[in-house]
Amino acid sequence: MANRNKIFLIATLLTFTVKSLAVTVETTANLKVYYPEYTKIDLECGQMPKTTQKNVEFCCEAAFTGELLKEFKHTNIADNHICHGEMKKGYRCRANTGGFVWGKGKWKFMRKTDFPTSANGWDMGFCQLLIIKDGTAKPIGTKMASNKNIYRALCEKNGKLCIVESKKIMKYSFFVECLKAYKVTNALYLDMGSGWNHAWYRDNGKIVELHPKTHNYCTNWITFYK
Repeated sequence: MANRNKIFLIATLLTFTVKSLAVTVETTANLKVYYPEYTKIDLECGQMPKTTQKNVEFCCEAAFTGELLKEFKHTNIADNHICHGEMKKGYRCRANTGGFVWGKGKWKFMRKTDFPTSANGWDMGFCQLLIIKDGTAKPIGTKMASNKNIYRALCEKNGKLCIVESKKIMKYSFFVECLKAYKVTNALYLDMGSGWNHAWYRDNGKIVELHPKTHNYCTNWITFYK
């Protein structure tokens, strides 16, 4: 237990920050954290934003995808979602327990039961696994807790949105502990796994890719625009 406490202390205290024109990157012992500089967030569906789109700062997979389909369908995205200010119908996903919406400079993390039934002024939104809500970590099932992967989450810390990714493969339960040590107040899972983890952001005009693109089955991306 003493060694684990030391690890969490290191994760909390040893934070290194690198600023660019588009994204501020912080690193701890176990996490890499991206703070996009943005004026708008949207959920792009069907096609990943291209690196030639100069107004895109950061984009990564958001909601789960149901089946490996060659053609795009909104109904292949886990649960209802909002893109470009319109509510779209997705498939019902029991794994999802939370959601996120953004519009007019405001955002909200919520339980899935509170996800809006219509766009109602929100520009974007999607459902996912709720990790932390208002500073309290949600219960973790035994099987999920022991799963190992590189994990990623959309988080809120000190009133700012950020994308937090584990620096290496770890147990999901440990990833949650690292998020708690980093003191995020809200955290929502983002789809990961080989290919699904492909993402990119802009660093002083240069494109930085996170994980290789290995397939074309991804269906939706949370996208930060400058």
